[in-house]
Amino acid sequence: MKRKVCESLFAVTLALTVAVTNIPVTAFATEINQSARQEQMTESVQTENQGQQSDSLQENHGAQNETNSENGQNSTDNPAGAEQNSGEGDNPAGTDLKKDNQFEGNNFQKVDNQENSGVAEEISRQQNTDDNQQNAQVSEQAAMLSSDETQWNWHKGEITQNELKKLLGDSWPYAGTYRWSKDRENWNKTSAYGNPVYTFDTGTYYFQKETVTWTGIQWNDIGTKEIHAYYNMEINIYGSSEGVVYNSENLAVPLNSTFQVYDNKYKFTVKNIENYEIKVTATGGSQGERKLTPDANGMYEVIFDDDVTVKVEYIATNYVNVKIGQTENAEVYINDTLIENEDTRVNLNENFQIKIIPQKGYAIEGVTVDQASVSDLSFEKYAASFSWYSGETNQATITISPKVVKEVLALKENVMVSYHKGMNVERLKNNIFNTVVNKENTIPNNISIDDVEIQYQSGLGWQELDYKPIVGVFAHEFGNNDTEKIRISYKGNSQYAPLEAETTVSISDERIETQVIIQEGITIQYNTEDVMKQELLQYITVQDKDGNTLPVDKSELTLSYNRIVGQQELTVSYAGDDDYKDSVATATITITKGDATVSVNSQKITYGESFEAPIFTASPEEAKAIGLIVGITASGEKYASIDLSEVTVNDIAGTDIPIYGKKSVQEVMRSLGMTSIKVGQLPELFEKIQGIIGSESDIAGVINGIEKVINILEKIVPGINDVTIHIGELPTEAGVYTAAGVTVNSNYNTAIGVGTLVIAQKKTNAKLSFNQNIENKHNRLTAAEAESFDFGGHIEVDGNAVGDTPGIRTNFVGKTATGEIVSGTEAFKEEGEYIETISIIGGNYLAIPIVRTYTIGEAKNTIQFEKKIVYASYDGNEHGMTAYAYNEDGDKLGEAALEYQNILQTSTNVSPVENSSAPIDAGMYRVVAIYDNAESEVGTLVITKAVAQGTVTVGNAETTYGQKLNLNSVIIQTKNIAQRDIAAIQDTIACAGSDEAIGSHAITVTVPESVSRNYLRTIKVNKGTHTIISKEVTITADSCKAQYGNTFPEFTYQISGVSDKENLGDISVVKREDGNHVGTYTLDVQVANQNSNYKYNLESGTLTIKKRAITVAIDKKQKVKGQKDPALTYTVEGDGLVEGDSLGIYLSRKSGEKVGLYDIYMDTSNLNKDYELASEPSGKDKFEIVENKAGLTNQKNDSGKSKTNGTQVKSVKKQPGTVWDRIKTGDNNKPVGYFIAVLISLAAIIMIISARFQRKK
Repeated sequence: MKRKVCESLFAVTLALTVAVTNIPVTAFATEINQSARQEQMTESVQTENQGQQSDSLQENHGAQNETNSENGQNSTDNPAGAEQNSGEGDNPAGTDLKKDNQFEGNNFQKVDNQENSGVAEEISRQQNTDDNQQNAQVSEQAAMLSSDETQWNWHKGEITQNELKKLLGDSWPYAGTYRWSKDRENWNKTSAYGNPVYTFDTGTYYFQKETVTWTGIQWNDIGTKEIHAYYNMEINIYGSSEGVVYNSENLAVPLNSTFQVYDNKYKFTVKNIENYEIKVTATGGSQGERKLTPDANGMYEVIFDDDVTVKVEYIATNYVNVKIGQTENAEVYINDTLIENEDTRVNLNENFQIKIIPQKGYAIEGVTVDQASVSDLSFEKYAASFSWYSGETNQATITISPKVVKEVLALKENVMVSYHKGMNVERLKNNIFNTVVNKENTIPNNISIDDVEIQYQSGLGWQELDYKPIVGVFAHEFGNNDTEKIRISYKGNSQYAPLEAETTVSISDERIETQVIIQEGITIQYNTEDVMKQELLQYITVQDKDGNTLPVDKSELTLSYNRIVGQQELTVSYAGDDDYKDSVATATITITKGDATVSVNSQKITYGESFEAPIFTASPEEAKAIGLIVGITASGEKYASIDLSEVTVNDIAGTDIPIYGKKSVQEVMRSLGMTSIKVGQLPELFEKIQGIIGSESDIAGVINGIEKVINILEKIVPGINDVTIHIGELPTEAGVYTAAGVTVNSNYNTAIGVGTLVIAQKKTNAKLSFNQNIENKHNRLTAAEAESFDFGGHIEVDGNAVGDTPGIRTNFVGKTATGEIVSGTEAFKEEGEYIETISIIGGNYLAIPIVRTYTIGEAKNTIQFEKKIVYASYDGNEHGMTAYAYNEDGDKLGEAALEYQNILQTSTNVSPVENSSAPIDAGMYRVVAIYDNAESEVGTLVITKAVAQGTVTVGNAETTYGQKLNLNSVIIQTKNIAQRDIAAIQDTIACAGSDEAIGSHAITVTVPESVSRNYLRTIKVNKGTHTIISKEVTITADSCKAQYGNTFPEFTYQISGVSDKENLGDISVVKREDGNHVGTYTLDVQVANQNSNYKYNLESGTLTIKKRAITVAIDKKQKVKGQKDPALTYTVEGDGLVEGDSLGIYLSRKSGEKVGLYDIYMDTSNLNKDYELASEPSGKDKFEIVENKAGLTNQKNDSGKSKTNGTQVKSVKKQPGTVWDRIKTGDNNKPVGYFIAVLISLAAIIMIISARFQRKK
């Protein structure tokens, strides 16, 4: 209830709140969202305006340049507008540049229309037409103006008249007349002349255009435009890299760049930096340079009437004073600031930069700081720069002293320069430089020849020293005059500027006189020209006139002599150089024969290829080797060749021989009529050449060398002397050849070299082909066709037939129609079936023989194999061929029957019988296809042996001792073995050892010959292992039972796991523990002489001794009332008591002395554990007390005491919990039942009363 009241109060409060405020919560949230969106739109417009302003500035700049170009104006004509578009960019000051960019041209046009609505109706239609046209133009311009949504930003508010007209939509020649006003009362109008510059203040202007009609002048609104005048401002900071300038909105201003200010004033603040004073100055405008002072808030203000540059200087209060030494001819900059007085300040603990720029004609040779030289000066464009650390001492002084020197190129006057015709120009430059330049008085004093350019006055201006004037030109070559005017130009470097100076020198040849000295009695061995020259130079020196050996390059000496064996006159000439004059000398020398060698380039090529040249090489080369090649071709023909085309008579003579000297030996042979020559005639040829040479040279050694070679070759190829030589050729036929080379230059001792040339038969892309193919499916020819048929074959290379090929053999074999077997080398043309085989032996080619069958006879039904020859590899499966019979029209009649005959047996055990089943085993099978009324057709089936290595791996087996191994269960794994062969191999499996004892032995297989014959490689057998493990046998002792006191039964056992018990050893069962009392005892199995082939598992049994069952009968007892009780006794029946044992049973009776029967109780709590009662006492035996009547006496034993089994039994009172309560002879406790019944009844009554009470309650 209370909750409902609260809820009601809450609802009422809520309703009252809504009613009072009358503003829903959702409406309040919506208003907040609208405010946020409005803020975002404001920021977006401001950003867009800034971008539009930048674009407008770029457009104004281009438009003004275009206008100035069209009107031919320059900076002189329009000084105010020359830079009016410079410096466009962003507005870093953050000034609001634009409030409303929208023109109002459309509204003005509507107002004009309303004003014009009162025009008199009598104006003519023509007038209306003209007005409408002009109004249309005005409307078009207004639309153009209003469509430009950007404001106009003009530098200083200035714009030329033509540019303004262009912006208002006018076009060249800008003839329109316009006016403008801020308030539509005070108007400014464009000029009718020239291109004046107008100045606009920032604001919104109304623009109108003048329209002239026949009735007068009208001004039509074309729109409004917001114009902003701006000034360029630049702020630069010096003295600290941490300096910052902030605009009035506390935004950092970009430094060292120009930005625009769209107001006539600009305010800013400068960041204060500890230990610095601030100095602010402004330049530009009518106020010139002035110092700016901040107001109380630290704000500086710049007033604009022109562009302004502001300089902010941070002047350190903790500083080091830098003093500059004397610098009359140089300017010093510290941190890029020109030091105009002697002292300046730099910050403490700062590396400041010093730059020293010399005046023209001067250089910086060095700088000292506090009298210590600066070692790390760097130079660029003659300016020296370095960095220096100011230190930590406040107001200390550092003195920087640059060494400024004047550059001088000092030249000597009227000095003598050594020169001769042909002098090396570099040497001449060195002569002039070293003679003319006065290095002691030259700055820089380390100037070198590489730093200067030297020219002379040729008559046609300054020229290089090696200048060669054109003939007829009024100019001279250097050295033609006794004196020459020289100009030396120093190139300069980063430290020193270029210099040049002129002087006049005299020319003279000042070189040293020389003489050539040749040692007497020189003897050298003939060799190549270079080698002989080097050897001769060892005996030649160049000396001055005083006999001093001069350091000349001997390789430059010129040696002239007749280079041939014998005594020759040697002339040595020294041409001189830039230091020494020329000289010459002669002497007689002796030249002996030189040593030479000849090598043979032994090669092996294939027929059709060419030998690599050269085959014969003489060393030295001018020893000239000729090569004789002899051998036997693959066809068995002898061959000899020699090439004498490159050896001339001069080469053999070793000197120049008139007329014949330059002719080759082959040309000489033709001249002598020796067009054909045999090997043995070569010495005769060279003897005739000796006659041509005459006494100029002796070639007897050459002839002797040729004879030696011929003797060697005769031994290699007997009979070669009689073989005609192929002149100028190399062997081309396949064969083996011996190549022997001989040097033939008579200036050398004759040398011989021998090698081998081999031309192998060509087999690549070479094959045998039949001369003519049989153009039918059955290779059948009629007898007439066979007569003209071109049997035989030829070699083809790359598909092209090769003619005249030696070594081709053709063989024929077959059976005539009469059954005669024939063979021969000529084709058989009578009716029958034949095989033609083409092979090649010897010759230049090596090719596989080809075979075809052909039939001579009339056309019949024919048989055709799908494949005439079928190749297969043995895989254990049948491989057959297929042939079909065709009639004469080529129609397929059916499949032909096939008979297979192995004509190439792989085993002698296989008979070459015909079989109609497709073969499986490897071999070559002649396959005969048979069909009715058709000649049988023979094909070939080749089943090659399996190539892959076959492997048989026998698996391992394990059996238990006594178990026979089933060899068929042994797994055999094979690789590369045909399936059909596995069973055959499996049948050979056998154990290599005995199964009679545990252990291991091999399981092996034998590969039958019927299997191995089908495999190329021996099948590898990996044996297996048969392991016989011991047999488990379990011997278990039989468990048995016995009654205490009786004799134990015989101990027996059971054997499982074996049937033969004879070999197990001696087995026995023994009782593990001693004792005969009731309990369970372990029976262990023991085996003596165990068999090692068995693994024994011995399992124990048990002997259980059970309690001895007895029956106790209580003896009846009686006494006379008042007498003592007789002894209570019992009798043991059943199995009886073991001798020496006692039972431990005690008897007692129920107490009482009244006449009557009393129960006798038997206490068995101490009953002997080896015994058990077979049954309880009957309970009939009572102890009776009778009245004392005559004749009644107590029963007594002989001693007069009551005993039971010799144990005295006392009469005792019954105690709770005694055996009496458990075992008694009778039951007289009937009241208990009643008591229980009463208790049950009472319980029932109580339950009934309780139930009723509960119901009432």
